Order: sequence, then C-alpha cells, then structure tokens
Amino acid sequence: MDQKSPQLDFHYIDSRPKLSALLKTLEPHPAVGLDTEFISEGHYEPALCLVQIAVDGELAIVDPIAIHDLSPLWKLLNERELVTVAARQEVRFAAKGGGAAPNKVLDLQIAAGLLGFGYPLSHTNLVLRVLGHKVHGGESFTDWRKRPLTQTQLKYAADDVRYLLAIREKLIAKAQEMDRLSWVEGECARLVKQVLREEERWRVSGSARLSRRQMAVLRELWRWRDRSAQQLNAPATRILGDSLLVEVARRSPKTVEDLFALRGLDRRSVRTAANDIVAAVCLALETPDSDLPRIERHDDPPQVAILAKLLSVAANGLASEYQVDPALLATTADLQELVRWHLRPDEAEKPILMEGWRGKILGEPLLGVLEGKRCVRVGRTRSANPLVFEKHVASPEK
Repeated sequence: MDQKSPQLDFHYIDSRPKLSALLKTLEPHPAVGLDTEFISEGHYEPALCLVQIAVDGELAIVDPIAIHDLSPLWKLLNERELVTVAARQEVRFAAKGGGAAPNKVLDLQIAAGLLGFGYPLSHTNLVLRVLGHKVHGGESFTDWRKRPLTQTQLKYAADDVRYLLAIREKLIAKAQEMDRLSWVEGECARLVKQVLREEERWRVSGSARLSRRQMAVLRELWRWRDRSAQQLNAPATRILGDSLLVEVARRSPKTVEDLFALRGLDRRSVRTAANDIVAAVCLALETPDSDLPRIERHDDPPQVAILAKLLSVAANGLASEYQVDPALLATTADLQELVRWHLRPDEAEKPILMEGWRGKILGEPLLGVLEGKRCVRVGRTRSANPLVFEKHVASPEK
C-alpha cells in the first residue's frame, strides 16, 4: 500500500492501484474490523462515503467516491469475519457490494450485551468499558460526501475501527470463559438473516386492520413506490407517505377518478403516476385468494397481556442473574408469543424463548410460573437480582 502520512497513521485508498495493494494486505487476515460513513438523508439508499478497515497493525480508509467499483473489496471482506459495531448497515453494504451475504459477522454490540457489559453500547462506551480507553467523537454530523476531508475528520473515521479487533479479542476470551461463544455467534448470524429479510418491508405502520385483499393491494402499492423511489434516488416516503399508502390500499380505487377522490393525493408526483397506481391496485385485486398475504392477528384473551407482564418481571430478573441485557433476552412480543403457545401448544409454533440460549435461561423458570409449579418472591433486595424462583408448594387442605 501507499506510504502513510507522517501526521496520520492510516492509509488513504483513493485509486485502483492502492485498492489492489490493500486487497493483498487483507488476504491473509481471517478477521477484519469494519465501519462505514454514509449519508442517508434525501436518498433512496444510504450513500456510502467511506469504508474504514482494520487488520493487525494496519488501518485503511477507502474512498468510494474516488473508486466507484468496490466489488473486489466487498467480495474479499465477505469471505472473512467482519468485526463491527451495530452491523446492520455494514451487512447491507457488504451484501449488495459483494453480491452475497457475509460469511460471518461479529457485532460487538451484541457480544457485549450477552456478556454483561450492557446493550446497546455506543462505540465510545464499548472502547471505554471493554478496554478502558477514552475516544472522542465530534464528527458524527459531518457531510462525508465533501472532498477534501480534513485530517480531523479522517482521524475520527480511523478511530471508529482502531480498537475493534482489540475489543473482539477481549470479548471472545470472555465468551469462552463464560461458555457463551455459541450464543454470540448464533445471535450475530440471526442478525444477518434479519437484515437480509428486510429487503421488502411492505407491512407498514397503520396496516394492521386491513383485510387480506387490502394487504395484497398494499403490497403492490409498496412495490410501485419502492421502484419509483429507486429511480429518483429519493426516500420512499417522499413519493407517498405510509398513511396515504394504507388509505389507498383500504379504498382500493379502480379508476383515476376514484383515486383522486381521496384527500391528500392532489400533487404533481401522484398525478404523474396515477395510472401506475391504479394498475398496481387492479393487479392486486386480481390476485388469486391462494396468493394473498397471510395475516397474523391475535385476538388475545385478557390473560395474555397480564401473564406477559408477569413474565417480563421474571425475565428481567433472570437477565440480571445471567448478566445478559434484557433487551436481547426477551421482548414483550416474545413473551406474549410464549403465553399463547402455552395456552394453545397444538396451534402455535414453538416460540423463540424456548430455543437455544434463551431457552436455557428462560425455559424452565417461565414455564414453571405459567404451570403453577414455580413461584417468584423477593429475596435479597440489595442483590442485582432480588427475585427468587422456588417450587410452588400447595397449602394443605383444611
């Protein structure tokens, strides 16, 4: 690679020859620290502005504005373990740039949350809590598209990856000590799958009460809006907001006249696309019943909410006992799913709280509470987990 600037301790990669040299440097390293700088405002997809990379003894900042095709870099990175913080956007960039999902991702936020450090920790707090170092921010609102970038901005970008591999080493050692490496790897793999499934997120807010046919209309309208936003490189909601999208799906207008009978649609962008909108509605209305979206609605009896709240208290206590962040262990929806499954085990799929590392922590105690075989009482109030789970002993009948 190029010689480092005497003022800076990283390589700035802004040409094809420099990128080729970087790829050779990365080749022997199985784990790579990764971060990105991007601008999301006003774009269909976030605009990638910098790619920061760390391997043992080397830091590099790649300029995607100067080098338009980074596919060789992403393909190489996807064959390695990507070590990053809050990995969602990096996973998206890697999957799109390399044409496939990364083989392995270690999200240090998730790892820290499963090992007693807290979740979700910012990069600054991760460095402080795991390594005891202080790093200073200050460039989080930088317009990373502008060139040239200042040395202060570049140093800030480099600092985002400078400590990632050192944090990885500490957290991996801690995970092995606690016998939780499989927990960390499983949750990170689950995150990657979740990110890849987010490509079509057409079940927008406000759609919960639509019929299956109306949901099919919403799906086609969402696809029309997504294509339009991609062509214009604009945020999808700038084309048509979610609330209007749901209202059009609800009314399902079959003609342009019916479409513009709806309040809020009299704007140039919608008038230009009126025929396409109506065509999307009509396509959905012709969809066979067998191809309509499935709707999962839960008309829960009142005990579901009550029992889920009780289990939430118990789950928080167990999270403290096992040094796992409650936000990673169980959500309210997870607990409601567990209660439904307990009430109707033959009708519902086995819930996530009964599987893997979550099942090891929550399975027996929470089922014991639901089955009346365990009770929860207050033990030592000064303890990190003041709750005690005990076998329930029925009072003798008089």
